[in-house]
Amino acid sequence: MMTETNQIERIKIKLRLAKHTDYFFEVFGASSHKYVIHSPIEFKELKNFEKTYNISLPDAYTAFLTQIGNGGLEYKNSVVGNSAAGPNYGIFKLGHPFQFIAEPSLKYLEKAPYFNENTTEKEWESIYEKMDDTISDEDYDIEVAKAYSGILNIGFSGCSGYLGIILNGENKGQIIQTYDEIEYCPHLYKEINFLDWYENWLNEIISGKRIKQKECTNDSEESCIERFLSDKESYWKFVSLSYIRSFNGLSASSIDALNKSYRKEKDDKVKLYILNLLTKFDYENTKKEIAKLAKQNPIAFLRNLHLYSKDKSIEWLSEINNLKKSNDSELLEYIKHITNIDIKTTANNLDN
Repeated sequence: MMTETNQIERIKIKLRLAKHTDYFFEVFGASSHKYVIHSPIEFKELKNFEKTYNISLPDAYTAFLTQIGNGGLEYKNSVVGNSAAGPNYGIFKLGHPFQFIAEPSLKYLEKAPYFNENTTEKEWESIYEKMDDTISDEDYDIEVAKAYSGILNIGFSGCSGYLGIILNGENKGQIIQTYDEIEYCPHLYKEINFLDWYENWLNEIISGKRIKQKECTNDSEESCIERFLSDKESYWKFVSLSYIRSFNGLSASSIDALNKSYRKEKDDKVKLYILNLLTKFDYENTKKEIAKLAKQNPIAFLRNLHLYSKDKSIEWLSEINNLKKSNDSELLEYIKHITNIDIKTTANNLDN
């Protein structure tokens, strides 16, 4: 129990760190849930849900709902509405209508799962092969309920995909990718329980791995710069800048264009994103602006170092030590859990 409690506290800290690190909501789905998570569900309400559907929710998932949070931003008539911060489009509020893959009256949730870690694609296809054009809607629903027995959806993945959790059997508690389209075979995530899966998602955000994933573009550097310069709306500026970020290096003319845009940009968030890119592509000539940022927006300064010049963190020890005198608890948390690690890693690399 102590280990689980410690993990709950770690996750609460990491949620704040992830939100600060993914400031521009660049991680897939983050612009929907925005790292918002509402108050935990009352234990009595959770037990009523279990009683209604004759199920027992996995312990780690229960711990999340009752100790971390349940639900988030509300979007009326949307599959992602009321989803808490989480992988993809977030974690459904318990009782969300899209949690049910089939009609609950079919009592499929309480049954042993058909799908498990040993289920082959051929075995799954045998279900789909029964569903020809002559099958009635009622029989179709029955077959879907059999296929997805013992699985509760907990979030939306986009397109026809959902995140589910296995309620019974040997794989109870594992997260599974499910689909609206029955012909697509589900697959299990590697983590053995909800909290491990959720924490690993946070770790990949905090490390920058999910933020710095390359955007897909076949456009040249020049065309991306041109498009950015011609964009009038902030949203499209961010899109163009994310493509520019994907390059390994930029020409002198592109860096010059970004510098000029930085100086005249009125939108503070766009300006900050441009500074991120200048830090990545023109660090030595950007240090004065980075120093200004340390005074104006300390967390943005630390995030900029962490994501775009981690190996230079040790050069900013004086500024970071000054920030440690702050009374801002979230700033101190960021320094403790992220910045100090970056400095230590850099120092070890220099020693080696």
